[in-house]
Amino acid sequence: MKNFTVNSDCSNFPLDRPCFYQKNDDILCEQCNQYKKISNSQENKRILIIKLGAMGDVLRTTFLLWGLKELYPKSVISWIVDKNNVAVLEHNTFINNIIANDENTLKFLIDNYFDVVINLDLAFESLSLAKLSNKAKVLGFTLDDNRNIVASNQFAQEWLKMSAYDELKKSNLFTYQHWMAQIVSLPKDDYEIIVPLQEESKEKALKFLDTNNVSLNEKILGINPGAGKRWTLKKWTLEGFIETAKYFSQKGTTVLLLGGNQDEKEINAILKENIPNVISSGTNNTIADFFAKINLCNTVLCGDTMTLHAALGLKKNVVALFGPTSINEIEIYSRGIKIQGKKDCVTCYRQECYLENNCMQTIKPKEVIEAIEKYH
Repeated sequence: MKNFTVNSDCSNFPLDRPCFYQKNDDILCEQCNQYKKISNSQENKRILIIKLGAMGDVLRTTFLLWGLKELYPKSVISWIVDKNNVAVLEHNTFINNIIANDENTLKFLIDNYFDVVINLDLAFESLSLAKLSNKAKVLGFTLDDNRNIVASNQFAQEWLKMSAYDELKKSNLFTYQHWMAQIVSLPKDDYEIIVPLQEESKEKALKFLDTNNVSLNEKILGINPGAGKRWTLKKWTLEGFIETAKYFSQKGTTVLLLGGNQDEKEINAILKENIPNVISSGTNNTIADFFAKINLCNTVLCGDTMTLHAALGLKKNVVALFGPTSINEIEIYSRGIKIQGKKDCVTCYRQECYLENNCMQTIKPKEVIEAIEKYH
């Protein structure tokens, strides 16, 4: 009598119909020498990362890739990300598949199996994607059948608590990289952020310098005066940026204003001052071109923004300004100085402030200039 055992964990079995070997050779599972267990190797891991946004968070999370490849050298890594954030992952050689989160994402999850799903987002959409995926295990966060968040280990549980209580967020002493490395069980937590540079964009950046009569041998200070629409309280004062630009202009330093469309107002206000040696990198750059413009700089002055993570990934010196968000959470890889506002209520994570003199306004130009001078 035939034994109709079904090895449903075989990678050759399409689940809804006979496999190739059964159909063509009339081979039963117990007789088949083509059995390939879906998860049978520590090295050949199929890994899915779910990190949709924001752009800066996606970029800084790329540090995980070094550790994953160290643990699983032959792993195949897929990454689901918001369509608007795909560009920060493009040309990253560690990622095999970049999936823009859209109406086709569900089909991707249905069609694929993963040994490990890494979801570090607590947004409902990310949690749902982690739950819907076919996987052996989840590192980070998913949902149970009652919509409760399931944390994969004690570090994930602590991160969940910090996300729920600003008091815990404020008292946190460790970086984002530290927490995420512990959640994913990486060998260490100081892997670098990955910012791929495209040759075409690098050539454009060099032509940009030439057009503006700036030598690549000159010291260039990058200033990102904006902070996007969501976190307007992350912005330092316009007066502070102008005073800093004037100071370094007088010293002969080229000041390159960095930002996108959302930073246009601040950039234009600085340009209206007609400060010598101050030029704009443009506010309509592609992400690849923007990275190449940041790469021209020796030092970058900015708030807690995507520019900060990009500059760190490009191994630039940074002077980073903090107020409503956590100064301790940001890893700067010993390549810069972090300055925090002088208010007891810093790290409030509020998007609006009713104080007449908010935390960012307490940061004085003299302190910022002295910090930048350590690199210029």
